Amino acid sequence: MSSGQARPPVSPVLVVASEDVDASRRAYELLLGVDAGAPLTVENATIELRGGTSEKAPHRALFGTVDFAATTRLLRRRGLALTETSAGRAEADAESSVGVIEAGESAVVPGSELTSVDHLVFNSADRDGAVALFGATLGMDFRLEQSIHDGIHQLFFRAPTVIVEVVVGQGDPGSVTTLWGVAWKSADIDRTHHRLVAADVPVSEMRTGRKAGTRVFSVRDHALGLPTLVID
Repeated sequence: MSSGQARPPVSPVLVVASEDVDASRRAYELLLGVDAGAPLTVENATIELRGGTSEKAPHRALFGTVDFAATTRLLRRRGLALTETSAGRAEADAESSVGVIEAGESAVVPGSELTSVDHLVFNSADRDGAVALFGATLGMDFRLEQSIHDGIHQLFFRAPTVIVEVVVGQGDPGSVTTLWGVAWKSADIDRTHHRLVAADVPVSEMRTGRKAGTRVFSVRDHALGLPTLVID
Protein backbone atom coordinates (compact mmCIF):
# COMPACT_ATOMS: atom_id res chain seq x y z
CA MET A 1 0.00 0.00 0.00
CA SER A 2 1.00 3.60 -0.43
CA SER A 3 -0.38 6.70 1.19
CA GLY A 4 -2.26 7.65 -1.97
CA GLN A 5 -3.50 4.36 -3.39
CA ALA A 6 -4.29 0.98 -1.82
CA ARG A 7 -2.08 -1.95 -2.70
CA PRO A 8 -3.21 -5.44 -1.71
CA PRO A 9 -1.00 -7.03 0.97
CA VAL A 10 1.77 -9.47 0.09
CA SER A 11 2.84 -12.77 1.65
CA PRO A 12 1.60 -13.17 5.24
CA VAL A 13 3.27 -14.33 8.41
CA LEU A 14 0.87 -16.72 10.17
CA VAL A 15 1.20 -16.38 13.93
CA VAL A 16 -0.06 -19.60 15.49
CA ALA A 17 -0.78 -19.75 19.22
CA SER A 18 0.42 -22.92 20.94
CA GLU A 19 0.46 -24.19 24.50
CA ASP A 20 3.45 -26.39 23.54
CA VAL A 21 5.63 -24.52 21.07
CA ASP A 22 8.18 -27.34 20.76
CA ALA A 23 5.47 -29.85 19.82
CA SER A 24 3.94 -27.42 17.35
CA ARG A 25 7.32 -26.72 15.74
CA ARG A 26 7.91 -30.44 15.27
CA ALA A 27 4.40 -30.82 13.82
CA TYR A 28 5.05 -28.08 11.26
CA GLU A 29 8.47 -29.48 10.40
CA LEU A 30 6.80 -32.82 9.62
CA LEU A 31 4.00 -31.17 7.67
CA LEU A 32 6.37 -29.08 5.54
CA GLY A 33 8.99 -31.81 5.24
CA VAL A 34 11.87 -29.69 6.54
CA ASP A 35 14.74 -30.46 8.91
CA ALA A 36 14.58 -29.66 12.61
CA GLY A 37 15.28 -25.97 13.18
CA ALA A 38 14.72 -25.00 9.55
CA PRO A 39 12.55 -21.94 8.73
CA LEU A 40 8.84 -22.78 8.58
CA THR A 41 8.49 -21.04 5.24
CA VAL A 42 6.92 -21.76 1.86
CA GLU A 43 6.73 -19.65 -1.30
CA ASN A 44 4.05 -17.30 -0.04
CA ALA A 45 3.88 -17.58 3.76
CA THR A 46 5.81 -18.11 6.97
CA ILE A 47 4.66 -19.83 10.16
CA GLU A 48 5.59 -18.18 13.44
CA LEU A 49 4.72 -19.91 16.72
CA ARG A 50 3.62 -17.98 19.79
CA GLY A 51 3.17 -19.43 23.26
CA GLY A 52 -0.34 -19.32 24.73
CA THR A 53 -3.87 -20.47 23.99
CA SER A 54 -5.77 -19.18 20.98
CA GLU A 55 -8.25 -17.53 23.37
CA LYS A 56 -5.58 -15.43 25.11
CA ALA A 57 -3.23 -14.97 22.15
CA PRO A 58 -5.35 -15.39 19.01
CA HIS A 59 -3.97 -16.82 15.80
CA ARG A 60 -3.17 -14.00 13.39
CA ALA A 61 -2.34 -13.39 9.77
CA LEU A 62 0.14 -10.53 9.56
CA PHE A 63 -0.04 -9.45 5.93
CA GLY A 64 3.24 -8.29 4.47
CA THR A 65 3.79 -4.81 3.09
CA VAL A 66 6.70 -3.27 1.22
CA ASP A 67 6.06 0.12 2.86
CA PHE A 68 5.20 -0.43 6.51
CA ALA A 69 4.96 3.24 7.51
CA ALA A 70 2.66 4.18 4.64
CA THR A 71 0.52 1.08 5.10
CA THR A 72 -0.07 1.55 8.82
CA ARG A 73 -0.82 5.23 8.26
CA LEU A 74 -3.39 4.39 5.58
CA LEU A 75 -5.03 1.61 7.60
CA ARG A 76 -5.42 3.93 10.59
CA ARG A 77 -7.01 6.54 8.31
CA ARG A 78 -9.43 3.82 7.24
CA GLY A 79 -10.39 3.21 10.85
CA LEU A 80 -8.31 0.11 11.71
CA ALA A 81 -6.78 0.61 15.15
CA LEU A 82 -3.26 -0.83 15.21
CA THR A 83 -0.67 -1.37 17.94
CA GLU A 84 2.98 -1.62 16.85
CA THR A 85 4.24 -4.56 18.88
CA SER A 86 7.79 -4.34 17.52
CA ALA A 87 9.69 -2.64 14.70
CA GLY A 88 7.94 -3.31 11.42
CA ARG A 89 5.02 -5.18 13.01
CA ALA A 90 1.55 -3.96 13.94
CA GLU A 91 -1.43 -5.94 15.19
CA ALA A 92 -5.06 -4.84 14.93
CA ASP A 93 -6.67 -4.09 18.27
CA ALA A 94 -10.33 -4.99 17.74
CA GLU A 95 -9.88 -7.35 14.76
CA SER A 96 -7.58 -9.67 16.64
CA SER A 97 -6.96 -12.04 13.73
CA VAL A 98 -5.08 -9.64 11.43
CA GLY A 99 -2.15 -7.27 11.32
CA VAL A 100 0.62 -6.06 9.04
CA ILE A 101 4.33 -6.72 8.92
CA GLU A 102 7.20 -5.28 6.92
CA ALA A 103 7.99 -7.69 4.12
CA GLY A 104 11.40 -9.29 4.27
CA GLU A 105 13.38 -11.66 2.11
CA SER A 106 11.80 -15.10 1.85
CA ALA A 107 13.83 -17.96 3.26
CA VAL A 108 12.18 -20.81 1.39
CA VAL A 109 13.73 -24.19 2.08
CA PRO A 110 13.79 -26.22 -1.18
CA GLY A 111 12.90 -29.87 -1.46
CA SER A 112 9.38 -30.15 -0.05
CA GLU A 113 6.47 -30.85 -2.35
CA LEU A 114 4.32 -28.67 -0.08
CA THR A 115 5.01 -25.44 -1.94
CA SER A 116 2.64 -22.74 -0.70
CA VAL A 117 -0.49 -21.75 1.17
CA ASP A 118 -3.45 -22.21 -1.17
CA HIS A 119 -5.85 -20.21 1.00
CA LEU A 120 -6.52 -18.99 4.52
CA VAL A 121 -9.89 -19.55 6.20
CA PHE A 122 -11.42 -17.03 8.59
CA ASN A 123 -14.70 -17.13 10.50
CA SER A 124 -16.88 -14.04 10.84
CA ALA A 125 -20.35 -13.39 12.20
CA ASP A 126 -20.76 -10.25 10.10
CA ARG A 127 -20.80 -10.44 6.31
CA ASP A 128 -20.59 -6.67 5.77
CA GLY A 129 -17.88 -6.36 8.41
CA ALA A 130 -15.80 -9.03 6.66
CA VAL A 131 -16.20 -7.27 3.31
CA ALA A 132 -15.17 -3.98 4.93
CA LEU A 133 -12.14 -5.50 6.67
CA PHE A 134 -10.63 -7.57 3.86
CA GLY A 135 -11.91 -5.58 0.89
CA ALA A 136 -12.21 -1.90 1.77
CA THR A 137 -9.63 -1.72 4.56
CA LEU A 138 -6.94 -4.23 3.59
CA GLY A 139 -7.49 -3.67 -0.13
CA MET A 140 -8.07 -7.25 -1.26
CA ASP A 141 -10.14 -8.04 -4.35
CA PHE A 142 -13.60 -9.36 -3.37
CA ARG A 143 -14.12 -12.06 -6.02
CA LEU A 144 -16.98 -14.33 -5.00
CA GLU A 145 -19.77 -14.98 -2.52
CA GLN A 146 -21.64 -18.26 -2.38
CA SER A 147 -24.12 -19.95 -0.09
CA ILE A 148 -23.19 -23.24 1.59
CA HIS A 149 -26.29 -24.09 3.63
CA ASP A 150 -28.62 -22.80 6.37
CA GLY A 151 -27.52 -19.17 6.14
CA ILE A 152 -23.78 -20.00 5.96
CA HIS A 153 -21.92 -18.14 3.22
CA GLN A 154 -18.38 -18.19 1.85
CA LEU A 155 -16.67 -14.99 0.78
CA PHE A 156 -13.49 -15.15 -1.28
CA PHE A 157 -10.90 -12.38 -1.51
CA ARG A 158 -7.75 -12.39 -3.63
CA ALA A 159 -4.44 -10.84 -2.63
CA PRO A 160 -1.36 -11.12 -4.87
CA THR A 161 0.00 -14.24 -3.17
CA VAL A 162 -2.88 -15.88 -1.30
CA ILE A 163 -6.65 -16.39 -1.31
CA VAL A 164 -8.66 -15.47 1.79
CA GLU A 165 -11.89 -17.38 2.41
CA VAL A 166 -14.26 -16.02 5.05
CA VAL A 167 -17.04 -18.28 6.35
CA VAL A 168 -19.92 -16.09 7.52
CA GLY A 169 -22.83 -17.04 9.74
CA GLN A 170 -21.31 -19.45 12.25
CA GLY A 171 -20.05 -17.09 14.96
CA ASP A 172 -21.97 -15.32 17.69
CA PRO A 173 -23.35 -11.91 16.65
CA GLY A 174 -20.82 -9.22 17.47
CA SER A 175 -17.87 -11.60 17.69
CA VAL A 176 -14.62 -10.64 15.98
CA THR A 177 -13.24 -12.25 12.86
CA THR A 178 -10.94 -15.19 13.64
CA LEU A 179 -8.26 -17.05 11.70
CA TRP A 180 -9.70 -20.57 11.60
CA GLY A 181 -7.68 -22.75 9.20
CA VAL A 182 -5.05 -23.12 6.48
CA ALA A 183 -5.14 -24.99 3.17
CA TRP A 184 -1.70 -25.90 1.82
CA LYS A 185 -0.85 -26.50 -1.84
CA SER A 186 1.07 -29.64 -2.76
CA ALA A 187 2.88 -30.24 -6.04
CA ASP A 188 2.55 -34.00 -5.42
CA ILE A 189 -0.33 -34.77 -3.08
CA ASP A 190 0.22 -38.53 -3.16
CA ARG A 191 3.80 -38.05 -2.03
CA THR A 192 2.69 -35.66 0.72
CA HIS A 193 0.06 -38.11 1.96
CA HIS A 194 2.47 -41.06 1.93
CA ARG A 195 5.21 -39.05 3.64
CA LEU A 196 2.94 -37.96 6.47
CA VAL A 197 1.50 -41.46 6.94
CA ALA A 198 5.06 -42.85 7.11
CA ALA A 199 5.86 -40.26 9.80
CA ASP A 200 2.79 -41.36 11.84
CA VAL A 201 1.06 -38.01 11.33
CA PRO A 202 -2.72 -38.48 11.60
CA VAL A 203 -4.32 -37.75 8.24
CA SER A 204 -7.63 -38.47 6.56
CA GLU A 205 -8.14 -40.52 3.43
CA MET A 206 -7.78 -38.71 0.12
CA ARG A 207 -11.07 -37.30 -1.17
CA THR A 208 -12.40 -35.17 -4.00
CA GLY A 209 -12.11 -31.43 -3.34
CA ARG A 210 -14.93 -28.90 -3.71
CA LYS A 211 -13.06 -27.27 -6.57
CA ALA A 212 -13.43 -29.33 -9.73
CA GLY A 213 -10.43 -31.49 -10.54
CA THR A 214 -8.80 -31.32 -7.11
CA ARG A 215 -8.09 -33.84 -4.38
CA VAL A 216 -7.66 -33.02 -0.72
CA PHE A 217 -6.96 -34.57 2.64
CA SER A 218 -7.04 -33.27 6.20
CA VAL A 219 -4.14 -33.31 8.65
CA ARG A 220 -5.48 -34.08 12.12
CA ASP A 221 -2.52 -33.17 14.29
CA HIS A 222 -3.80 -30.89 17.06
CA ALA A 223 -0.24 -29.57 17.60
CA LEU A 224 -0.66 -27.59 14.37
CA GLY A 225 -3.11 -25.36 16.22
CA LEU A 226 -5.29 -24.75 13.15
CA PRO A 227 -7.47 -27.05 11.04
CA THR A 228 -5.22 -28.04 8.18
CA LEU A 229 -6.02 -29.16 4.65
CA VAL A 230 -3.71 -30.23 1.82
CA ILE A 231 -4.91 -29.67 -1.76
CA ASP A 232 -3.37 -30.52 -5.12
